[in-house]
Amino acid sequence: MQRAPFAGRRGKVMIQFGNYQYLAYIATVSAVTLLAYLLFLLWKRRAVAMLTRGIGGRSLVRGSRAAAAAKHVLTVLCIIMFAVTALRPRWGEITREAHNEGSDVLVALDVSPSMLARDVGTSRLSRAKDAVRWIVESLHGDRVGLILFSGDAFLQCPLTNDYGAFMMFLDAASPDSIRLRGTDIGGALREAHRVFTEKRLTSRILVLITDGEDHEGTAEEAARLFNEMDVAVYTVGVGRSGGEVIPLEGEEEGAGGYQRDREGKMVRTARDASFLKRIAARTRGSYIDISEGFSGLRFIMEIIGDQEKNRYGSRIVREPRERYQVFTLVLLLLLALEVMIPERGSAPAPGRTRAGGDMMVDNSRPRWRLARKK
Repeated sequence: MQRAPFAGRRGKVMIQFGNYQYLAYIATVSAVTLLAYLLFLLWKRRAVAMLTRGIGGRSLVRGSRAAAAAKHVLTVLCIIMFAVTALRPRWGEITREAHNEGSDVLVALDVSPSMLARDVGTSRLSRAKDAVRWIVESLHGDRVGLILFSGDAFLQCPLTNDYGAFMMFLDAASPDSIRLRGTDIGGALREAHRVFTEKRLTSRILVLITDGEDHEGTAEEAARLFNEMDVAVYTVGVGRSGGEVIPLEGEEEGAGGYQRDREGKMVRTARDASFLKRIAARTRGSYIDISEGFSGLRFIMEIIGDQEKNRYGSRIVREPRERYQVFTLVLLLLLALEVMIPERGSAPAPGRTRAGGDMMVDNSRPRWRLARKK
């Protein structure tokens, strides 16, 4: 929730703006509109001066100058009031009871050294993190948890509705998070099974993000645990099947530092899509490749949306009270007042003109008439 920079004597925020994140855009549009209106007034004034030059000057312009000035002021106020209304001002509080409902989404993220390979435009780990962020930003009330695995696996972030805290754990994930090197996908699956068994909820889903390299060979056996508890595992593959060298940790792209085996040859890593497809098939899940883009993740979001939601209880929520309706009413009143104020005086009686047969300019209509002298 974005807050406006207005505070009381004790530092307590008094006014909040619901659309404060769009302040720059709203201010820019309002400023451009005001500038355009002021330029129009300047142009209009010069045009009238040119039309009436040499035939009496300002005295030939019909209408009340005070009324015209009032209309201009009201127009400027309407533009300003519209900007304030668009920002959605709020103050005061309302209290309501909110029910926490949603699915449990557990993400198992591979942080092994092979995820440092840069064969997807960036490192595999960076692409995987972006995919997780995309999933979390698409959730609505669902709980999400994070498991990190390499040669070992552990629960980095328990299931939570606090997406901000989850993002902090996700940003900190790296190959240094786990000392034991290697890739044990079976260990990640067993850790996820332990988490789901403790919670014993019905709407559960596991998203396994990895390049598919498995050094332990226990993953397919561990996948049967999810089949028994009726939980689908959606495997998400990242990387190229052609293979790629693995840069050393901390090395920048192009620096030339790559991991080597005992014989001095550079270690290459490739995505194993067939293995990940078998894991997904054992649990009635699906395989998705994110090496090119995240469009396939929409399928996971559809599955989450179709699941029966768990209820995690209720809580009291205090929210700012919306007050933009007050400013909307003021804006409508200003508009009505601007329309009701006449800009020109009453028309002269038929047959009567100003002395000397002057030319009279009507501000309200884009025309001027030549009054004939009787």
